[in-house]
Amino acid sequence: MIIDSTMESNSKGLSKGVVIMGGTFDPIHHGHLRSAIDLLDKHCFKELRLVPCYQPVHKDRPNVSASQRLDMVRLSIENDRRLCVDDREIAREGPSYTIDTLKAIRKEIGREEPLIMVLGMDSFLSLPTWANWKQLTENCHIVVVARPGWDSEYISELNAFYENHRALSAIELQSAPAGKIWLETLTPLGISSSMIRNLCRQSLSIAYLLPKAVQEYIENNQLYK
Repeated sequence: MIIDSTMESNSKGLSKGVVIMGGTFDPIHHGHLRSAIDLLDKHCFKELRLVPCYQPVHKDRPNVSASQRLDMVRLSIENDRRLCVDDREIAREGPSYTIDTLKAIRKEIGREEPLIMVLGMDSFLSLPTWANWKQLTENCHIVVVARPGWDSEYISELNAFYENHRALSAIELQSAPAGKIWLETLTPLGISSSMIRNLCRQSLSIAYLLPKAVQEYIENNQLYK
């Protein structure tokens, strides 16, 4: 079930835009969730969906099953009405190609609703290796989350793509259904999924790195040992 966020209204008095944040979430942690909340607090988006992938194309297979990762994402947001889970990639199975997910969501929400995909800077820099990557902006806007002080040179092909689609203001993300790229600076928490997995392997505490319900799920199911 998708529930609208409770953010302030935009200049037109309406919340607009479906935001998707994908990932393996192996496991999901406070770093993921804090970035999601920061985006909702800074912009008046209608909803933010966490989209766990079934099988990442550019990474090794996740350490636990898709259903377990989906369980952990659901547990992580069970007390937050501003976030929701979209399980379409896990239901679809097979390699999770972003372009397929975007097209499916676009068909669901209609042609006029803004669709915004959130990417970390590392993922954005790898875009030229993605399937049909130049079609992404035909279906959505892209918000690239960069760390404060980030300074990176794009490869020429990606730089041209960015300059052709660069938004001059975040307002553009809600004034059209797709087509823009916006760089957003957030202050990240120094937490990673690999850190949590390594702590589990060493039988060390993972408390306060992720929601307590997720911590208990990992411990009860002996994950990442």
